[in-house]
Amino acid sequence: MKILCPVDGSDFSRLLMDGVGTVFRNRVKEIVLLHVLPVGHSGKRRVSKDGQAVSWSALSEKMTRASNKLLHGYVERLKVVLNQAGTSRVSSLKTMVMKGDVSDAILRASENMNADCIAVGSRGMSDVPGYLLGSVSRKVVTHASCSVFMVKGEVAVPLQVLLALDGSKASKRAIRKITNWLDPDEVALHVVSVIPEKLTDLGLEVLGKRQAKALMAPVRKEIHVLLSESRKKILQAGFQVDTKLLEGNPRTQIVEAAQRLKAPLVCVGSKGLSGIERFTLGSVSEWVSTYSASSVLVIRH
Repeated sequence: MKILCPVDGSDFSRLLMDGVGTVFRNRVKEIVLLHVLPVGHSGKRRVSKDGQAVSWSALSEKMTRASNKLLHGYVERLKVVLNQAGTSRVSSLKTMVMKGDVSDAILRASENMNADCIAVGSRGMSDVPGYLLGSVSRKVVTHASCSVFMVKGEVAVPLQVLLALDGSKASKRAIRKITNWLDPDEVALHVVSVIPEKLTDLGLEVLGKRQAKALMAPVRKEIHVLLSESRKKILQAGFQVDTKLLEGNPRTQIVEAAQRLKAPLVCVGSKGLSGIERFTLGSVSEWVSTYSASSVLVIRH
């Protein structure tokens, strides 16, 4: 497993190091720490605080040295977290400095190294304006071609993990990757699937409760089969697991389930429709990663 970790010197980067080292320490083989510098205007000069003119190239060199020092500090912190496991499989720990737009640089770097996962720190958002304005972490979740681990707070083992499934290929992929990436000795999985609200109040009034229940019976049966088969696969991988069928809006049900369980990590597939178009995990994953107070692992490919 190869992980790209963009850092910026904030407290969220510290949480990121701790989160990656704790969650993936027994599975990750290569970690690249990335710091992105803004692009200056080559050849132009700016005035420093002491009144002296400084060229952008000189400033860039100074910032690069500061970046390397910053990255060295995070390497040492990550080594401490990884060594706490005693069985860390990390064989390569590298650093990288890039220039340009932060989101674009992260996406380019992940593609160049063929990363399995991008790990980003996020303070999280709970208001619509914040969601619409977006952030580096949200842009990465939306546009990355690989999986994204969004760290929002402290994570510690033993780890309670909520895994949301919908029966799509994305969900099957999520099971496979979760069981490969996480350590069964340190993780308990809580698997949920949601029956969405298919009928409006008017539809319920026209059909009546009995007919409405009959209409949704095949959906309910299919989800029971999904949860049963998923449980078997996860148990075979050596994990503790329980399953639960939920009803309502998938986005809010997943977030609320994580709150009830006090699960510090939520995992969802990137997107995909079930045969009956139950719900699209693509939009669900973005919603959950934005509004959940828990850290979120969005699984792709």
